[in-house]
Amino acid sequence: MPSFHKDKNSGLWSCRFREVDLETGKTRQPRLSGFKTKKEAQYAYEDYITEYAKKKEAYGKNKAQAKTALDMTFGELTRLFFKFKEGRIKDTTYYDLSKKMERRIFPFFEKKKIRDITPAVILEWQDTVKDMSYNYQKGLHTLLSAIYSYGERYHDIPNVMNKIERPRKKPEDVKEISFYSPEEFEQFIKHVEKKQYRTFFEFLYISGCRRGEALALTWSDVNLTTGAVSIKKSVAFKVHDGDNAYRITSPKNTSSIRTIYIPVFFRERLQAYKAWQAQNYTTEGFIFCGSSPLPATSIDREIRTASAAAGVKRIGVHGFRHSNASLLLHKGASIVAVSKHLGHKNTQQTLNTYAHMLPDDRSIILNNLETLNSLLSE
Repeated sequence: MPSFHKDKNSGLWSCRFREVDLETGKTRQPRLSGFKTKKEAQYAYEDYITEYAKKKEAYGKNKAQAKTALDMTFGELTRLFFKFKEGRIKDTTYYDLSKKMERRIFPFFEKKKIRDITPAVILEWQDTVKDMSYNYQKGLHTLLSAIYSYGERYHDIPNVMNKIERPRKKPEDVKEISFYSPEEFEQFIKHVEKKQYRTFFEFLYISGCRRGEALALTWSDVNLTTGAVSIKKSVAFKVHDGDNAYRITSPKNTSSIRTIYIPVFFRERLQAYKAWQAQNYTTEGFIFCGSSPLPATSIDREIRTASAAAGVKRIGVHGFRHSNASLLLHKGASIVAVSKHLGHKNTQQTLNTYAHMLPDDRSIILNNLETLNSLLSE
């Protein structure tokens, strides 16, 4: 029962009573004060008790819901997470995340109940992937954190990942970007026999486009007179069943929507290629090549075969983009210009990726400073 008290000095009424803290279960004694009359204090107490009853009911429901959620298996929570993410992330990202889940996380966690997954259990799982690359471990950690963040936000599941450290990069995890110098590319391209693949690799090397951006191009995107190439879409592979299943999507980000320009000599090569394509495929579909884009597996196979025949290192298809960036930077293009050309989100992304490729300008700076000698001579 509440007790009411009138202060002798101020003449104001207050109310003190007992209640149970919903979080801790401990008894406490709140105090309501500052009322001119006892009746006002009584009304304030009644309003407080009404709100407390509502909070108690809601807390009970949330607690029951949380208890039910903790009885879910990790597999059930993950399927809810992916259903939530479908349509909210790009198809290629959805596919990559689901594959990581199936290969490296589900075998360990899928049938475990959420309540049984403790920090110690997660550390045990981390030991099973410790021999993988730093970037792959980091990706798995990020995915697991995203699932638990979803569970915390929508199912009141405690986020156990808040107690887990991110993977740490080791010296051996720092890998150099793989790319072709002009001399290496010259040797490589000589051994690409199929014209459609040879032209595709040449285009990647000269344009710096991502694989999906290049494969999504149609002839309407290219002005062979001005050399302007409009990058506004991309091919996403493996979003459906089948080796060459694909979907046309938006580019990686809004900065990736851009117009680049190719040199005159390559416009002429593309014009000749277009005539060849008309005789062997169709020019109504994709530039590379026809009614459907070149298969990703076939592209990788051509790189593997040609690099071995040429006696040069094998690079991934993204390596042609790195090659273009390296070439432009060593020819004196500014980091800002290269960033816009590649369609990066900002120049910091370009610097983070290619800072080590920038030419050493110390000698240029020193020579410029030497010219100040006449100004400072006595």
